[in-house]
Amino acid sequence: MKLYPDSKVYIFCPGNIQTGGPELCHQLASQLITFGVSVFMVYGANSTIPFNPDDPVHDAYKKYHVPYVLSGEDSSKNIAILPEAFILQGGKTIRRVIWWMSVDNYLKTILRNFQLLLNSPLANPVPNLFFFRNADKNIKHWAQSEYARQFLELNGIPRNEIHMVSDYPNLFFLCRAAHVDLSAKKNFVAFNPKKGFEVTRHLISLAPDIDWRPIENMTTEQVQELLAAAKIYIDFGEHPGKDRLPREATLSGCVVITGKRGAAGNDVDYNIPAEFKFDERTTSPQAVIDKIHSVFENFSEAHAAQKSFRERELNARKNFIAQVIDAFEIKNFPPPAVAFTQGFGEKTFLLAQKFSERKDCVPRFIVDDEAASEKFYDELVWRDRNRNFLLGEEPLLEIITRDDAKFLYQEGRIKKFALLKPTADELDALKNFYAADDADIMTLN
Repeated sequence: MKLYPDSKVYIFCPGNIQTGGPELCHQLASQLITFGVSVFMVYGANSTIPFNPDDPVHDAYKKYHVPYVLSGEDSSKNIAILPEAFILQGGKTIRRVIWWMSVDNYLKTILRNFQLLLNSPLANPVPNLFFFRNADKNIKHWAQSEYARQFLELNGIPRNEIHMVSDYPNLFFLCRAAHVDLSAKKNFVAFNPKKGFEVTRHLISLAPDIDWRPIENMTTEQVQELLAAAKIYIDFGEHPGKDRLPREATLSGCVVITGKRGAAGNDVDYNIPAEFKFDERTTSPQAVIDKIHSVFENFSEAHAAQKSFRERELNARKNFIAQVIDAFEIKNFPPPAVAFTQGFGEKTFLLAQKFSERKDCVPRFIVDDEAASEKFYDELVWRDRNRNFLLGEEPLLEIITRDDAKFLYQEGRIKKFALLKPTADELDALKNFYAADDADIMTLN
């Protein structure tokens, strides 16, 4: 889809909730910002938890520092990107994309909405959901998975009109992947009790001798630590798209065993050998248990058999970036974004002046934990929608924490760090904390 110099991209996303879909929405927004695109999240209520319009960004996604609005501007130059389960929005002229992240969620949304209508037919009109028959031909379709692509094609969307835009695993897992110690792996099975637990519960009852460990009520770091220690991750869930946990598990050195429902049923979305996939409708549970014991005894061999799956996930972010460039026909890239790391103070203000006329890079961030907080007050700081900015000429410099700056550097949003007359200790601290390359550090005297 063509982007004009004044185009705005609106990404519709459930607010105040942490799941794979919202994370993917923020990944896209962050990447578009890197490319210099004007992008905004449009958060909406979901059916599971209360929606807070004053602070709709879940804590897990505040580190992306993506601006949001309550509604988009209806213009033919603008683009609205809607996950498949969203009620169609956007306006009369804005260009619309449906991003098929979860086939099953789309069907469940239709079922839920019509069940509500059946209970009280005159309470509300039929919602403006997407239907394949007599559909708006101007709506474009993206598929997050091969499973979604096949579903779209089955329902009449020509293959050449389906654009693949996938995602990538959480950066924490990608960064830790190279440091997993396979020799320290232990004989236990990790599983997600929210996915396919009816199958897993039966396996647990048949094999109490196996150490089964659920992934629940854990931080991202704790999940990674558990998976890095486990030899096996099993998932007999619905796989409505390419789920994150199986892919994060393979990055953590696990041998992944799945069912064959949804995206797990093809060899594109989960490209693991057939011996690790079991159709729970026809396979004896004992066959799964036998496979688990076999992997425990021959872990190195089983791990090597899933090399292609691991390598694809290691390259997932690079592939995602290429897909986004292709989807938006991006040809021109902005100068690299710079972060000032010496805090909110005189050195940073002097740096801002020195960078004001440079064309080879653009200052974007000031790193200062205290000045980034909601309690910080200074007449030069403007707080907007829970984010702090240094008042001045456009673009405004956003004030962020060290942890967020590290994340945005890993994301590629921050390309360079700038310091004025840094001490040796300041340089060492920067390199150690951010793992920054020398080429990404700019020093001015």
